[in-house]
Amino acid sequence: MSNSEITTSQEILLQVTKIVETECAQDASKLLADGFILLGVGNSVFVDNDSRFVYSLGFTKPIEELSHWASSNF
Repeated sequence: MSNSEITTSQEILLQVTKIVETECAQDASKLLADGFILLGVGNSVFVDNDSRFVYSLGFTKPIEELSHWASSNF
């Protein structure tokens, strides 16, 4: 892909500095509020047969700019 083909969305993904996966919707909401970008939601089945959502989130800022909650939990 040439530089002229790179879109703004692709530029953001190239700048991701941290990927976080969480099964907790409350954590995902806090991460989104802190500036994380939701990259995908997966449905995983564990040995206990419960289906759980796994949130994969990427952040485009340096870790030092995260809130205390995000930096201490992730």
